[in-house]
Amino acid sequence: MNNMDSKDLSTSTGEKNNDDIDLMALALVLLRGWKIIALMAILGLLLGLLYTRYVNPIYKSDALIQIEENTQGIEALGESISELVGAEVSKAETEAELIRSRMILEPVVELLHLRIKLTDPNIGHLDRIKSNRTYTQLNTPDDVSLDTENGIVKVRQFDVSPAYLNQPFTLTKSATGFVLSNGFDEFKGQLGQAHQFKGLDGQINITVTELPADGYPINISKQTIKAATDAINGALSVEEKGQKTGIIQLSMTGPNQEQITTILNQIVQSYVDQNQSRGSEETTKTLAFMETQIPLLKEKLETSEALFNDFRKKWHD
Repeated sequence: MNNMDSKDLSTSTGEKNNDDIDLMALALVLLRGWKIIALMAILGLLLGLLYTRYVNPIYKSDALIQIEENTQGIEALGESISELVGAEVSKAETEAELIRSRMILEPVVELLHLRIKLTDPNIGHLDRIKSNRTYTQLNTPDDVSLDTENGIVKVRQFDVSPAYLNQPFTLTKSATGFVLSNGFDEFKGQLGQAHQFKGLDGQINITVTELPADGYPINISKQTIKAATDAINGALSVEEKGQKTGIIQLSMTGPNQEQITTILNQIVQSYVDQNQSRGSEETTKTLAFMETQIPLLKEKLETSEALFNDFRKKWHD
């Protein structure tokens, strides 16, 4: 019995010594490689710092919409669409899908000139690292603007033929106004004036009000309506807040707080306008239906009264 106890004790002591040896060996390995570990940690910190300076900060803007019980919703768009959505889907969910549709987003795109894209080709990778934020364009109903280190760009109008869509153009300030070119065509115009140019691939209408210093190029292009609405949908989140609450939460993210707030406000306004329009359309249809049915109902009532009077007369006789 005592021999067995002694054996167990010696075994546990041996295992403990092995654990101590393993821990010491691991500590020695770490000490030998401390330079590599420190270097990797420093590199990780540097890469993280460079990334945060290279990438613009992302902002978020939110809005809430309460769905009223009398909201027409997708049902107003036709029975076939309502059947596709199904009866199990709540009204808030159907309205959320409607908000993401082109019917709601296209008016926003057109009002804010979101198809016009301005970029500064003079900003390179090193410039993005030196500055913790690069400028992005700002869209308003009046114009599209972009700040640069040499001044501001403002474009009030830029419409092109289908062949020029998504093609890059360059805007440059000149001594007499501006020059618009795409490598094949070159047009000269005056700042603050509307111009209509005829190029190899069609017509271009443009109004430029401000440009940076002479010779400082700015890239400009006109997107398709689909590309612009897809870009909004990519940054937009629309979902019901909770379950069966009838409240829709809209969230939009982007590198410019003022820009995403403006776009989100216009999306809400576009939805409200379309909702009122759908309600007015349903009211108009109801009134038109009643106007056609009332004479028929009146005629049926008069016929029924005549038959009833004939019946009473015959019954009394």
